[in-house]
Amino acid sequence: MQRISLSLAMAAALCLGPRDLAAESRTLGGAGDRPWNGGGGEIPAAVQTSVDGAAVTNTPGDVVDFDFPGRPGWIFPERADSTRNIAAGATLASPNILTEGIAEELLLMVDGDLETAFTQKGEPGGPQVLAFGAMFDVDLGARFGVNRVQFFPRNAPGFEAPGFPFQNDYLRAYELLVNDGSENSRDESGRPVLTTFKLELQNDRPVVDLRIPPQYLRFLRLKSQTVVGFEIAEFRVFGAGFVPEARYISSVFDLGTRWGVWGKIRWIEETLGPEGLAQARITTRAGHDDTPLEFTRPGPDSEDIPWQQGAVAITAEGEEIALDDLEPLEALRAYRALPLAEKNRVALSLEEYLGLKPRGEIRDDPDAWTPWSAPYGPEGTRGITAENIDDEHLGAVITTPGPRRYFQVRVELLSRDLEAATGIGQLAFTVHPPAAERIVGEIYPRRAGLAVAETFTYAAMPTRIRPGRDSGFDTFEIATPVRVEAIETVQVRFHDGRVEAADFSGRDLGPSALPTDPAADFGIELVEERRFRVRFPAITRSDLEAGETSVLTIRFRCRVLRYGTTFPGWAGRTGSGSTGQKILAGNAAHLGPGDPAFPPLGTADPRVLSVDVPLAGGGVLINARVSPRPFSPNGDGVNDGTRVSYDLSRVIGPVAVEVRILDLAGLVVRRLFTGEQEGGHWSIPWDGTDGGGAPVPPGIYLAHVAVNSAASVETAATVVEVAY
Repeated sequence: MQRISLSLAMAAALCLGPRDLAAESRTLGGAGDRPWNGGGGEIPAAVQTSVDGAAVTNTPGDVVDFDFPGRPGWIFPERADSTRNIAAGATLASPNILTEGIAEELLLMVDGDLETAFTQKGEPGGPQVLAFGAMFDVDLGARFGVNRVQFFPRNAPGFEAPGFPFQNDYLRAYELLVNDGSENSRDESGRPVLTTFKLELQNDRPVVDLRIPPQYLRFLRLKSQTVVGFEIAEFRVFGAGFVPEARYISSVFDLGTRWGVWGKIRWIEETLGPEGLAQARITTRAGHDDTPLEFTRPGPDSEDIPWQQGAVAITAEGEEIALDDLEPLEALRAYRALPLAEKNRVALSLEEYLGLKPRGEIRDDPDAWTPWSAPYGPEGTRGITAENIDDEHLGAVITTPGPRRYFQVRVELLSRDLEAATGIGQLAFTVHPPAAERIVGEIYPRRAGLAVAETFTYAAMPTRIRPGRDSGFDTFEIATPVRVEAIETVQVRFHDGRVEAADFSGRDLGPSALPTDPAADFGIELVEERRFRVRFPAITRSDLEAGETSVLTIRFRCRVLRYGTTFPGWAGRTGSGSTGQKILAGNAAHLGPGDPAFPPLGTADPRVLSVDVPLAGGGVLINARVSPRPFSPNGDGVNDGTRVSYDLSRVIGPVAVEVRILDLAGLVVRRLFTGEQEGGHWSIPWDGTDGGGAPVPPGIYLAHVAVNSAASVETAATVVEVAY
């Protein structure tokens, strides 16, 4: 595989007005100037390879094909070449041969040179060597479809090496053990559990050539079962089909001083071979420094510490502290509390880490980088072509939090069949300018009755909108536990004291009534089961330090079904195709007598975006109902269907739910839903047919809902009438 080099010139023109700050699309792959094997971003990708090992590479495992036949500019998982020795790129070790230089000697088995060999033979009068029980471990680096293993000494039949008469120094007895490399094939300590593929105690063949039913393998162990000395000139592993797992990790994209809010991600993919047996998983992450890894060194009390030896840091209060002079836990707390730039200054770099002996472990950086996102769904590929790959309105919404300066993409190419593979031709993502340097938000009141409709006031305040760098915002989206029952008012108090507001009390929030007038300054753009979005005159100026802040307040009615329900919010721009910039929980305004003035405005406070409900009383399944009732499924377009609705309260994770229609004798007429659901409001449709698809007779039926949670089994039954 070829070494990844870096080349990407960032091009983004900054315009004068906030509305003119343009979104920017970055594209990987294809025939453009950012090919896959160039890494995409400006900063080399540092990838963890072991507990204390790291490498700079875009292809961990080195099994990504950048030159797939007929697909120039694509990436595919590597396909095994039946003539290439996969073991040539493997890691070799011996768990029980401890002689000096053994690692270099083992490489003689995979160097492709028939005149070199690893020898385990005692010389007359010389030191004895381990022959019986000698073991050689081979890690292929990734899972491969393997169908053949071969090994032999120098000058073996068919592999002549004149001048090396060692053809009889072959393994007289051996055992070959294998492991497929999957996660469930490891023991509790993470070591692969090896199983015997071949045990031969009377081998009479200099060239051992084992044909293996094609299967995924990663780890192999060859174990000598003879006391007779031997040598191995070449150890060969041959394969078939595509590798089952191939990873591509982009180099880190650096937005410089601009930072970015992520819009949508989209890609072109193609699957070869049997349908449904291969897939691509695309994930993203973002950070505040140039590497997502944290490197550590051994510290006192067996604690690994991530700062340079002798580091002296400056705290946020301007105090100078020598981290190594503090107690370990106190030092770690002080390090975590440092301003990010100062933390990056004293942190161990990859180069410093690789020079350490011994080393601490490598781990993901919990302070500066987000975790990898969940894989993006099929909307990332829907309708995407080479012609529209740069269209910022297409693709899946990027869920990685922003704004951040650094961004990275991971592509995992997975297969469950040797002949199936998915490839990616091009991948693009959109970067939007931030709405503001920082936006804080809170909700009030922060306590409500369980499942009782409450009027909440939501405030969002940008602490600073930087001219020429931040776009400002004119839309705001709030995630809700259930569908809002009303949006009452939307108000903006601008930096100069001017106030503009709109009253939407009594406004129909049904799909047919939305969005409201797109030409108006204020409007309701979207109302769905668990979110809504409003529009207002653009907020383009705000500066807390100068005492000139703009504040958005939204009043709406909603129910809360679980203690500690959070109401996240996103500030965006009309028509951007982006969800927007996620706000930070913090003191944004004084919203009522129960809303304390402390901490000061603009201060982060994780408590102020969540709402509590009473912990005692009430069940998991509440508010079960059917509407409309009666209904008449006669095809006339009026009340042809009904819906069984219910709320799941006090639910933290998914619970088992079953929704059925019963007759008055208790017999099942139709199963409408069986599966797991999260807490919130749910609505299941029924079209008036039975399990076979035939219309049910007119009459009275029961809609029966059963919930099986960890705490209890709860049921509810509601009458529904069918009339024709």
